[in-house]
Amino acid sequence: MVGSLYLAAALSLSCAPPLARFKPAGSPGDTIDPVAVYQTVDAVKLGEPLGVSVDLQGNIFIADGLPGQLIRIEAGRDAAREFQPPPRQPGFRPSDIKLQGFFIYTIDQVGRALLRYDKDGAYRDILLNFNETDAVRRVSPCGLGVDSSGRIAITDVENHQILMFDVYLNLEKAFGNYGSYPGQLDSPEGVSFTPAGDLLVADTGNKRIQWFGSQGEFIQTVPAPGSPNPLVQPRRVVMAEDGRIYIADPGAGRLFVFDDTGLRQSLRPRGAGEFRPTDVEVTGSGRLYVTDAAGRALYVFKVVSD
Repeated sequence: MVGSLYLAAALSLSCAPPLARFKPAGSPGDTIDPVAVYQTVDAVKLGEPLGVSVDLQGNIFIADGLPGQLIRIEAGRDAAREFQPPPRQPGFRPSDIKLQGFFIYTIDQVGRALLRYDKDGAYRDILLNFNETDAVRRVSPCGLGVDSSGRIAITDVENHQILMFDVYLNLEKAFGNYGSYPGQLDSPEGVSFTPAGDLLVADTGNKRIQWFGSQGEFIQTVPAPGSPNPLVQPRRVVMAEDGRIYIADPGAGRLFVFDDTGLRQSLRPRGAGEFRPTDVEVTGSGRLYVTDAAGRALYVFKVVSD
């Protein structure tokens, strides 16, 4: 199957198995046409969108680092709402956001905490206070991954490691240390679970993606050692159900897509000025969501298989 991006007819607001070969269709060069662009919705403006998550109904949830807010954009409607600010969290700066059942999880980078909200925007509680998880080293959370069972993976950029918590929020494993050898990390900013339950880590400082097994065992790097590497500052990475890997790289100003042959596409929205993609989410319904800090925007693209 070949995955491709194309301009939809109507605007709608509404790690190592082989990867599927990818080629964009309907767009010349490395530009692609969005089906929707969100900057201001229902008087709610995006300031510095850093994370995005989408539920099965198509509702969009955004972690906006500036001025420090969580936003919900309603599926199929030109309507948005701001979440309740967290109490006793001065300087709130959400760096990532994920869905878990009926709840929203977000990383507060300044408060060094994992917070929980309900999907309607009501604040619930602090799930993890990283000021208390390590008595020796200060933990600096940034990226967040949650699998279907409720396991949580969090990147610790200061200690160059991944923290894994079980469904009861017990620390299950911590792996990674500073360095550039396979399995070592340098300021990782993003982590996600693959459909098979492995982990993809945006090893930002080393300009690569690292693929780990479900218990943190190293599998491979992307791109492969010795092959051309277009990555500059990979921040977030996600794998689609068909195996394509999407990487948001704000340093390169591109969304990269890797396939099974080692070929890559280097993509940016048509008509965009400076483009600084900070997160990427792909859904089973064939939508690709990309936050852009430079344009203060969320882009939505259509993904099809043919």
